[in-house]
Parts: sequence; C-alpha cells; structure tokens
Amino acid sequence: MKKELLILIACAVMANAGFIKEGMDAKENGDHQKLVEIYDKACNEGKASGCYNLGVLYAEGTGNVTKDYAKAVKLYEKACSADFASACYNLGFLYESGNGVKQDFAQAVKLYEKACAQDEGCTNLGLLYANGAGVQQDYAKAAEFYKKACKNEDLMGCNNLGFLHAQGRGVPLDNKKANEYYQKACDGGIAMGCDNLGFMYALGKGSVQDYKKASQFYEKACNSGYDKGCNNLGILYAEGKGVSVDNTKAKELFKSSCDKGLKESCENAQLLEKITK
Repeated sequence: MKKELLILIACAVMANAGFIKEGMDAKENGDHQKLVEIYDKACNEGKASGCYNLGVLYAEGTGNVTKDYAKAVKLYEKACSADFASACYNLGFLYESGNGVKQDFAQAVKLYEKACAQDEGCTNLGLLYANGAGVQQDYAKAAEFYKKACKNEDLMGCNNLGFLHAQGRGVPLDNKKANEYYQKACDGGIAMGCDNLGFMYALGKGSVQDYKKASQFYEKACNSGYDKGCNNLGILYAEGKGVSVDNTKAKELFKSSCDKGLKESCENAQLLEKITK
C-alpha cells in the first residue's frame, strides 16, 4: 500500500548535527520560515537530508509553503542521487501517482528498487510486481519484497504477504501462515490486517471458525478507520454471529461506511432497511 510522505530528520552523519538541532528547534517552536531556511541552506550545502525534508514540505504544502510537487520532485531527485533512501522512495511514490511528473510505473520501480536496497519502499515495490505495473506481473517477486518489508517492520508488507499465502500466489497456499502475517500486521496497527484476520476467523480458514474473534478483529479494524471492517462488523450484528443481533448497530455501521463511499455498505444498509421494515 502507498505510504504517506513523512518528515524524517536523518542524524546518522555527525556533520549534520548542527543543522538537525536547528531544524528540530525551529519545528518545535513553530517557526516555519526558519525551518524552510534551515532545510534550504542544508540542501545547498550538499546535505541530502536537508533536500529531502524541504521536498517533503513542498510535497505536503506544510511549513507555510505552497504545495508544489514539481519543486518536491527536484529536491527528492537531488537527495536520491546522494543515495538518501527516503527521498528515492518518495520520488518513486510521485512517479507512481503522477504528482509533479508524468505517471511512470517503470521509473517508480527503479526508484523503489534503489530505496528497497536500503530497506525502504519494499512493500510498494512488491505491489507493483503483484499488479504488473511497470514490470511483468510476478507474484513470487512480490512475495520476496513483502517478506523483506515485513522483516524490517514495514507491517503493510506483512499484511500483503499474508494475502499472497491466503491466495497461494507466488508462495504456497498456507492459511495458517497467512493468519500469522495478518496477526503481526494487526498487532502493529495495520487496520487492513485486522480486517483480513477477522475474515479468516469468520470463514474458519487457518483456524477454527470463530465469529466472536472475527467480530473483535473487525471492530479493531473499524475503530482504526477501516471502512470494510465496519461493514463486516455490521454484517455480524445483522446476522447475530459472534455478537447479539442488533440491527440498529448494524445500520449505524453500514451508514458510517456508506457515507465514506463504501458502495457495499450502502447496499447492505438498503437491504437491511427493507428486511427490518
């Protein structure tokens, strides 16, 4: 899945210590203009982390700068050319999404590969291989990159690897292993992982069928803002599986997800309305 752009302040190189402290102080004090000046100066002095952080400000339109993807692209390019992995990752994201540059999945692959070599962006690279975007579809390679991501605590990679095991794509079909990866993702706050784990318990795949556990995982996903989790929890309330029948609660869950654009929840809400009239 696409990872949000994040401001990271690299502190591995001692030579950057002064600019890092200045940047942190300016950020804490809410002095956005000073922050931009610090990052700009650092970038001009050849500090890749300065270019990267300034690029993030332009990409997000924060720090009192106007959002400007084109400027972000140039700054990320400068940092990436200096092997700053986070910049390569974010630049790959812009090529994948077509923000500030013409959408180019092949270029995104190259940038993600460079980032993944330093343990960043491996999940995104795996997704491109799974979807055959910019490269020939290859689930085995996707699994390889998801596994690397998961090992490095990029927990969406764990979730995606679980999905491949549940489907038997690029890896052996193994529902038990799928659940282990979903559990790791869920424990780490990946709402989709919780929803997927709930689905597996609801169907009894990789475990004994357990609607109560399914409802708990759906609820966790829903509470984390994952609309499909709310929809699935609504179904359990409507059917009285793992929870007591509660059509009012089910309608609330369906409506909440429907209002956020989940079509299946809108359909479920209409169906439940007809049934309960």
